[in-house]
Amino acid sequence: MQKRTKLQAIVACKCPQCRQGDLFEKGFGFPKAKEKCPVCNIRYEKEPDFFQGAMYVGYAFSVALFIVVGFTTFYLFNDPEPWVYAAIIIPLVLILSPLNLRYSKSMFIHIFGDFEYKPESIAHKKG
Repeated sequence: MQKRTKLQAIVACKCPQCRQGDLFEKGFGFPKAKEKCPVCNIRYEKEPDFFQGAMYVGYAFSVALFIVVGFTTFYLFNDPEPWVYAAIIIPLVLILSPLNLRYSKSMFIHIFGDFEYKPESIAHKKG
């Protein structure tokens, strides 16, 4: 059994309780969150529409991306016309939106989900 820190579990999109099970179905595009952990069997959505709060985390990620790419564009292209900013920032935000959704949900459930790290939950299920 591999031990993960909370940060490693957020980045790897793993269960907040056992830090082993996947939060999302495999595949490309927009991630579909699993209902329960395949390893420790906890239910991820503690209440209806639990993950709606992840919108705020995703919004913060998008704002950070806008700022970083905006300043980078400003310095690399010597303060170009406004359409250049739009032509660079908007497609980048759209292309990265599946990743934004995945990591905002992962961060939200780990920080606001009120789950305790219980490595013994894996042994309990297997035993």
